[in-house]
Amino acid sequence: MLDQLQYKQSVVRIQSPLAKWIRLLSPLYQRFVPASIRFRKNYKLAKLSDVNLLALLCWQVELGITVQRRFYRQLLNLGFSSLPERSRFCRLSVRAGQILQSIRNGLVKTVMSKPRYTIIDSFPMPVCHPIRNYRAKRFKPIANIGFNATKKQWYCGFKGSFEVTDQGIPVAYTITPTSVHDIKMVKTLVDQYPCSYILADVGYLSRKLKSGLADDGIDFWTPKRRNMLHNGVNNQLLMRDRRYIETVFSQWGDSFSLESNRAHSLDGFQTRIEQCLLVATLKKIN
Repeated sequence: MLDQLQYKQSVVRIQSPLAKWIRLLSPLYQRFVPASIRFRKNYKLAKLSDVNLLALLCWQVELGITVQRRFYRQLLNLGFSSLPERSRFCRLSVRAGQILQSIRNGLVKTVMSKPRYTIIDSFPMPVCHPIRNYRAKRFKPIANIGFNATKKQWYCGFKGSFEVTDQGIPVAYTITPTSVHDIKMVKTLVDQYPCSYILADVGYLSRKLKSGLADDGIDFWTPKRRNMLHNGVNNQLLMRDRRYIETVFSQWGDSFSLESNRAHSLDGFQTRIEQCLLVATLKKIN
C-alpha cells in the first residue's frame, strides 16, 4: 500500500467567506439600520436572521451568481439546511434591498472621506438580448428601446446613471428608461450626494445645466466639442480623469455582473443593484 499513489481531495472551505461577511456586517447592521426594522414584529421567530441573509447576499455577489434560484439550489447542495422555503427566501432577498441601502448610505455619509470631485456617467442595463427587443415581456410597461452609442447597438431595458467619487466609490444612482436623456438625471444625482466639483463627459454638455448648478455652488466640468471655444480648458486632462469611471463600470461588470440583472420585479432589480454597490463600497473602504 505504501508504494501506491496517494490522492488527497482538495477541501473546499465554505464557512470562511460567509463568517467573514457576518463579522463585517453585524456592527454595520446595528449602527445604520433603523430600530423599526431591526425590532419589527416577530423578528425573533425568523428562520433566517437579517445579518445572515445580508451575508448570503454579499457572498452571492462574490460568487457572481445572478439568478436567485440557482443560488438557493447551490446553498442546499453545500449543506445549508436551515434555510426557509425557496419562494420565501426569494421574497426575503428582495425585501432586503432597503437594509442594504441603509448600510451603504450610512457608510457613505459617516465612514467615507470627502472626495475632491465626483464623476457622473451612465451605462445600459438591458433586460434581454438585442434580437428580442420587440418581443421582451419583462418590464414591458416601463422599459423601452434605446440606442447605446458606445456599443453601437439598440437594446431594450433601462439606463443606470451613477455618481462615483475619485476613489471609485458609488455615492448616488438612479435607474430610468433608455429614452430619458442623461442630462435630466444630473439634478437627481446631485440631490442624493452634492459635491462642489463634478466631472462628466460630452453627453452632459449643457449651458443651462452648468449655469443652474453654478447657482447652487457646484462647478460642473465637461469637455468641449471641437467647434467650441476652449477658453483654457484642458480637454485631454478632463477625459483622462473621466476614463476612471469607465474602469469602475468595467470592474462592476466583470466582478459583479451588474449589467446582467436577472430580476423579474422592480424591487428585485433595485435589490440586485444595492447588493453589488454595497460589496463594491466595502471593498473600496476596507
